[in-house]
Amino acid sequence: MKPRNKRRIMRDIAIQRIRLLYKFALRESIRGDYDRVRRYVQIAMKISAKGRVRIPRSIKRRICKNCKIILVPGSTSVVRLRNDGKRSWIVERCLICGWIRRTTFKGGERCGSQH
Repeated sequence: MKPRNKRRIMRDIAIQRIRLLYKFALRESIRGDYDRVRRYVQIAMKISAKGRVRIPRSIKRRICKNCKIILVPGSTSVVRLRNDGKRSWIVERCLICGWIRRTTFKGGERCGSQH
């Protein structure tokens, strides 16, 4: 087997395991076992570092950077939409540690108050 193919297979396996650990962490986060969630996230980060792959953006945005908990809207986080006329953003606050993530998005003219 060529080294390139071997490297590609290893990266694919790493991404599959990261996604599997995310599913496990999501299930445990809903149950409320936050120590186990932190451990799953920690293992996923180690796999991404060791396999030299990035954690997929869809998963990375769901992890609190402060306490390493999976952010589940309504359970472990609160999500709000903000609009000041020029910009619109999503404000997500972790209910465990209070950390706040702000993400801008387009299409904010319909967000907020109705005219």
